[in-house]
Amino acid sequence: MIAVVARSTDRGLAFLAHHRGRHDWTTADGDVEVFQSVREATRAAMKLPARLRAFALPGPQTAWRGRS
Repeated sequence: MIAVVARSTDRGLAFLAHHRGRHDWTTADGDVEVFQSVREATRAAMKLPARLRAFALPGPQTAWRGRS
């Protein structure tokens, strides 16, 4: 099962994306950084500043269009 890093915003969920060598937040599923396990996504979320309140979100292999 794959997973992503997400956080809540006033517009809904935002997902961690890796774009041009830096991390950013996106709502577009095509740019989402996909992790091979919830454990890896949790580690990435824990490395972010606490004010972002990011968390790992599991999903099926087809959820993010084969980006794993």
